Amino acid sequence: MPRTYEHLNRYEREVIAQMLKEKYSLSQIGRRLGRSPSTIWREFRRNRVRGRYYPRPANGLAQSRLQLARKPQKVMGASKEQMETLLAKYWSPEQIEGRRKLEGDPPISRMTIYRYLYSPRGAGYRKYLRGPGKKKRATRKSHSRIHNIQGQTRKEACVVTLVDRATRYLIADLLPRCNAESVNRSVPQFADSGLPFKTVTVDNGMEFASHAKLQKKMATPIFFAEGRNPWQRETNENTNGLLRQFFPKKTDFAAHSSAQLSWAVELLNNRPRKCLEYRTPKEMMDSFGFALVS
Repeated sequence: MPRTYEHLNRYEREVIAQMLKEKYSLSQIGRRLGRSPSTIWREFRRNRVRGRYYPRPANGLAQSRLQLARKPQKVMGASKEQMETLLAKYWSPEQIEGRRKLEGDPPISRMTIYRYLYSPRGAGYRKYLRGPGKKKRATRKSHSRIHNIQGQTRKEACVVTLVDRATRYLIADLLPRCNAESVNRSVPQFADSGLPFKTVTVDNGMEFASHAKLQKKMATPIFFAEGRNPWQRETNENTNGLLRQFFPKKTDFAAHSSAQLSWAVELLNNRPRKCLEYRTPKEMMDSFGFALVS
């Protein structure tokens, strides 16, 4: 059974001082006391006086350090109001912490924000956090592939998304039917958004079965990710996962409006990303000088 950690006592500090005086190594002192050499080094580094180690002053310094209560940081005033405003915009504690550092505001650690969220005062803001991690999906036994033919497609409403890999900027449209005809009518309109399309990579869904016509309309090369290789379009897959915070899987999009989708897209485009050093996709897109059409 592993040993429960205990702080060094006065006797051990006397042994350390004597063995250091006799030029024993940290490893030898550690073996003598049944301690790690790193524990001996930390003790020497923290409690030495003018480069020398004495047991009585070292013991006093250690006791003084233990008496300093480490009180949790409290968020008050304007910082609290800003934190609550950002939480209500679905920002994570990590995003709030990183953004405040970027803007030079007084720091608030993510752990402080989590403590607030799981206190009675912050309970009302927990609903804005993302849910638990993804569950492992069952392996598909079959996988449809597109070979320039129109196959059977779903008839229900769905959302088509396009994400810029460099900036993570998202544009999306609500389709009344999830078929090639709806996609070919909607996606070319994305070219009017101001995004500089060079290539487009899509999945193997049958809604892209008429990709030859779509490519001609967009005047942009279209590529397909290989089956069971979502990493070939990982930015889009990740962004779709973020969008599912607002529209979970099996959502009936016929019950939602384009305004609701635009609201969610606006939140995501104005939410800082760690991969962008806590800048937002909108800020990154603006920095490239593109005139975006909303």
